[in-house]
Amino acid sequence: MQQVQAALAERQPQVSIQIPLDGSDLPGGPVKLQVQVRDWPLVDAGVLGLGPHLVVQVDDLPPQRLTTSLSGQFPTRLDAELPPLGPGSHRLTAYAAKPWGEVVKSPGAWDQVRVNRVAANPLATPQLGTPQLIGVSTADLAGREPVLLDWLLIDAPLQGLRDNDGSWRLRVTVNGDSFLVDQNSPLWLKGWSSGSNSVLMELVDGRGAPLNPPFNTLVSEVTINSSSPTPSWQRGRLDASELAQLLGDQPATPAAPEPEPVPEEPVAAIEINPPTASEPQTVAEPLPANESQSPLEPEASPQTEPLPEPEQLDPEQLDPEQLPELEPTVEAELTEPSQQDAPQAESAPVIPPQAIPAPTPAPTSTAPATRATTDRLSASTNLGGSARSQLNPDGSLLKPKAPGPLAGLRQKVGK
Repeated sequence: MQQVQAALAERQPQVSIQIPLDGSDLPGGPVKLQVQVRDWPLVDAGVLGLGPHLVVQVDDLPPQRLTTSLSGQFPTRLDAELPPLGPGSHRLTAYAAKPWGEVVKSPGAWDQVRVNRVAANPLATPQLGTPQLIGVSTADLAGREPVLLDWLLIDAPLQGLRDNDGSWRLRVTVNGDSFLVDQNSPLWLKGWSSGSNSVLMELVDGRGAPLNPPFNTLVSEVTINSSSPTPSWQRGRLDASELAQLLGDQPATPAAPEPEPVPEEPVAAIEINPPTASEPQTVAEPLPANESQSPLEPEASPQTEPLPEPEQLDPEQLDPEQLPELEPTVEAELTEPSQQDAPQAESAPVIPPQAIPAPTPAPTSTAPATRATTDRLSASTNLGGSARSQLNPDGSLLKPKAPGPLAGLRQKVGK
């Protein structure tokens, strides 16, 4: 701070509000503002923070801090836009300020105009030539101790011309504790509470009575946050380059841009329990469509060609002893009488392949049965067993039984 103070000591800022004109009536919408500033840099020092700047304040509303991109060029004309004003009369005040928010109180360092919106309201602003107290808020610049407490007095009565000459006093009350100030100098205060703190500033006369109320009674809030960043002017001694940037004699180093978000890459699907090299992967194939088949019924086996009927042979040309044994080709479940119940001369009739019924499970019964009705043998046989079984007792060839009515249907379904 001492470095910046010494560098700005030779400056004599001159502030003049060009637009709007004093006493003018403003239309609706945002207010166009044009201020001419001479011999005072208006600097945004980038990573170092705010340098010397201009403050514009409407009535007792929060201040607006203005800078420019020009460096080392004076005078400077600054154009800005203010929010729309409400109906009535208003005060627009502009003053030069130091990096930490302290107002420059030298002659010509501030200017004020009065404007009206819709209609003038004389009681909304102090009379011309009467004292005005404008509080200087620095809550937006630093939130840690020590805290700057400053103000701007306009048209205040002179004092100090002789001993015990007290034309005005400033009574300051912080969180209920009050003290008096008789000099127009900024204060740096410690001992604030963490969080919100109340500040009451009152301009009084030598006897302690309010001076030109109600315009000279101001209430503000100071918030203390120890984790807030430390401004550059409170960190320690500045080198020559940093001081030149803070005063606008050298271009400021821009703040590092925030890194752009990297788009996330799509996550590949993770296969659970992938097959190993020695274990082939099984791929499920869709079943063939079958409109006539119910989804719950098993698929019918492919249809096979019917077996040829046994060839009619002349019994006189056959030698029973020389006929070879045929291999078993068809499995069937036959019911034959016991050898004790039937004569051996009679042989079982030959059942053609078309008439062979499907195997049926034997009925379960706990009642006793005779051997002739319960002896069911599952055997493998050919068309007629041996060659002798294909002949009648008189030597003639057995004729095959005619196929039944269900033989064709069983042939189609493969049973």
